[in-house]
Amino acid sequence: MRRLFVFLATPVLFVSAFVTANADDPQTPIDLGAKRELFLGDYLVGTTDSVELKVHQPVRKNLIKGFDKPWEGDGDGYFTILKLDDKYMMYYRAWGVRDNPPMSFACLESKDGIEWTRPEYGLCEYEGSKANNILIRYADDSKLGTHDLTPFLDQRPGCPADEKYKTVGYGGWYAPEEKEKHGVYAWKSADGIHWSMMQTTPVYSDGRFDTQNCAFWSTTENKYVLYYREFRNDIRVVDRAVSDDFIHWTKEGEIEFPEGQGPTLREQLYTNQIQPYYRAPQIYIGTPARYVDNGMTATTPLLPEWDERQDRMTWFKGGERLGTAVTDSILIYSRDGKHFNKADEPFIAPGLRVKDNWTYGDNYLAWNIVETPSADADSPNELSIYATESSGTHGDVYVRRYALRIDGFGSLHAKAKEGVAVTKPLTFEGKELSLNVGTSAAGYVRVEVLDENDQVIPGFSAEDCDLIYGDFLDYRVTWKKNADMSALSGKTIKLRFTMKEANVYSLKWE
Repeated sequence: MRRLFVFLATPVLFVSAFVTANADDPQTPIDLGAKRELFLGDYLVGTTDSVELKVHQPVRKNLIKGFDKPWEGDGDGYFTILKLDDKYMMYYRAWGVRDNPPMSFACLESKDGIEWTRPEYGLCEYEGSKANNILIRYADDSKLGTHDLTPFLDQRPGCPADEKYKTVGYGGWYAPEEKEKHGVYAWKSADGIHWSMMQTTPVYSDGRFDTQNCAFWSTTENKYVLYYREFRNDIRVVDRAVSDDFIHWTKEGEIEFPEGQGPTLREQLYTNQIQPYYRAPQIYIGTPARYVDNGMTATTPLLPEWDERQDRMTWFKGGERLGTAVTDSILIYSRDGKHFNKADEPFIAPGLRVKDNWTYGDNYLAWNIVETPSADADSPNELSIYATESSGTHGDVYVRRYALRIDGFGSLHAKAKEGVAVTKPLTFEGKELSLNVGTSAAGYVRVEVLDENDQVIPGFSAEDCDLIYGDFLDYRVTWKKNADMSALSGKTIKLRFTMKEANVYSLKWE
């Protein structure tokens, strides 16, 4: 067997560092407790033979149109998706770069996260009417603007009812000469629709902020966390700050990557989109937009919609980069919120499309990956991911829904040759081992349980394991039809997976 610390075999593998639980002593068990863990990076995995860690990309699904109202335009963006008990909310910045309607903050609603409607909230007047979906609107001379607002549902224990929803947003960008206005402002809401400032001055100002700034209450860190835009050495990077009360923030600096994975002058992080994964909140997943500008090359005029690119280069103050820069989205992840790894493949690439594509501003992902019903009636729930299209081109921005299997960011993956993967030492709390697992018709998985000396624990051998095949989000592993592992709860074990044409995405003891 070979150690799994650096992968060189194929381009679909993770190169991982910053393993947190037992980095200093690989024999110290990782305490999983009752938490779900994903096979995302090599955090759980000790050795492999003919098994790899694979990255998975979401599948392109339905197009969400309709951002065509007078208060909207080619600058609509910085989308946020919230899943509530009875509906989904899609918040966004409504704005036109070319036609330049004033920035406002608007919202769509959905019953299923697939089909969306435009409510008429009746809150803000636009051109003499309140029949619109605007939640917050600023006068043209406000000097504050609504550059970005990224609402979240506050899970802090004891959170007051009128602060159930919170967000930060960058203000003062209209008035750079008034430095006291520069920074992020804190907002609150009791219902996610009616918003008010928590104070009229910025709560934090040590950053650039000119992108989507993402904040949330971390149930694992027991504090508010903010990820925001900064520049260093002319490179767009992501910084982090923390707070106990959402008003007073402490700067913690730039998030870190292993050597060779961080942002560079050519590959910069435009947004961050960092969030706790709802089924495993100890894992922070980010889907930042990656900004790349190769300048004017022989390839540039061959990209889709060259005429529109040329037009953007002439009328907008950004100049040539409006026609030469391109954007896609990548996957990053962390188990401490400060040290991140980057997957070795793009998460959403522009792809082979002939319009509304391959331009600066496309493929920006909305903040929050949410669980939705599948559009296919015979399929279980899935993860929905939302990305922008046609940004800054013909006038209307679109949003595309993508779908990913639940927990399906990465997996233990075996091909036609049978392979083996052994975890690092683990402890757990619970009774039954649940796997998110899928195989081909000819594929299979068997699970063997080892003690801390790598000896098979009687009753939990591969031979005793009932053959696992099929596709399941919650498969309870059995050994001779017995799923009960409670006698091993709290003890140090390893799991040995023997697998063929199969993926194991996550595990949890129930």
